[in-house]
Amino acid sequence: MSGSRIAYVAFMVIASAVAAVLLRRRQQCLAIDRNGKIGIALGGLIGATFASKLPFVLGANPDDGALAAWLSDGKTILWGLAGGYVGVEIAKWSFRVNLSTGDSFVVPVAIAIAIAIGRVGCLMYGCCYGIATDQTWGMRFVTAADGGSLLRHPSQLYEILFHVTFSLVAWASQQSPKHRKPLNLSGNWMPIYLCAYAAFRFFSEFLRPELVVSSGLTFYQWSSIGIGTAFAILLAARLYAGSRRRHPASFRQSRTMACTGKLE
Repeated sequence: MSGSRIAYVAFMVIASAVAAVLLRRRQQCLAIDRNGKIGIALGGLIGATFASKLPFVLGANPDDGALAAWLSDGKTILWGLAGGYVGVEIAKWSFRVNLSTGDSFVVPVAIAIAIAIGRVGCLMYGCCYGIATDQTWGMRFVTAADGGSLLRHPSQLYEILFHVTFSLVAWASQQSPKHRKPLNLSGNWMPIYLCAYAAFRFFSEFLRPELVVSSGLTFYQWSSIGIGTAFAILLAARLYAGSRRRHPASFRQSRTMACTGKLE
C-alpha cells in the first residue's frame, strides 16, 4: 500500500482504545476490585510490549545499541500474545486473584490490540506483506523491494480474517448455555486462542518473504512450534484437571477398576 505511517499510528491508537472499552465491559461482572483489574490489564500490556520487542533486541546489531532496538518499529504479535498471557498471570499472582480472566481478554485482544484493527494499520503502512502471487486478490505494496510492481499476498487481510473469525467463535461459545456445550471450555479460551494462532502463523509464514533460519523454517515458524506446544500442554493439563473436578467419582472408580480389575 501507500506506506503511510500516519495511518499506521492512527489504527494502532484506535486498536488500543477499542481494546480498553471492550475489556472494561467484559470484566464488569468479574469479582475483582478496581486495583486488581487495572493491575491485571497493565501486567498484560507490559508483558505483551516487552515480549513483542524481545526477539528484535536479541537479534539487533550490537553496534546499533539495545536502546535503538527497543525504540524501533519491529515487533512480533506471536511473542506479544505469549508475553501478555505471562504478564497477566504474574499480575494475578501479585494481586492474589484466583479467578480465571482469560475469557474476558480473548475477544478484545483478537478484535483490537494490534491484531484485527491493528493489522489494518499494517496494511495501510505496507509492512508484513506476503510473497508475490498471480491471484486476482493480490495487492501491490510500494514498501516492498520491487516498489509495488508485483502483486503480493495481502497477508495482513488473512490475519484479520483469522482473528475476527476466532473472536466471533469465542464470543458465541461464551454466550451459549452450558448444557449445550460439548466441552466445558470456560476459562480456557486464551490458551485455545494462542494454540490456534500459533498453528495459523506457522502455515501463513509460507506466504511471507521471511528469512529461513533452520531446517527450511523461519524464525516465526520455530516460534510458533515452541509457543504452540507450550500452550497446548497447558490447555491439555487444564482440561484434564477440569474433567477430574467435574467427575470426581467416575475418575476414582476408573482408577479402582484399573488397579483391582473390578468396579466397586
